[in-house]
Amino acid sequence: MANFAPPDLDENATPTQKEMWKIHANNTIKREEHLEADLEAVYEVVMSICDPVLKDQVCNHKDYEEIDNKQDMLGLFKKIKKTMHSNGDEIMNIPVATGL
Repeated sequence: MANFAPPDLDENATPTQKEMWKIHANNTIKREEHLEADLEAVYEVVMSICDPVLKDQVCNHKDYEEIDNKQDMLGLFKKIKKTMHSNGDEIMNIPVATGL
């Protein structure tokens, strides 16, 4: 998640402008904190409703640790989609037996 970088405040700003800047900065920080908490909650819900086989395949992907550490919802959805559409063969690097 991007860190909040407050804009420069004009040194000639009036007290009202300074106060408005502080309010805006505080509101932005609160929104970012709420967004991060909401994304973490959604991440946990998505992982909890995955069936054990799908969850195991996603968790064993080489990029999963990074996705999990960042609570990267888009990355998680991409791995789930790729796993579901490839039956996990590509994800797990398991050669597919043909002609059986």
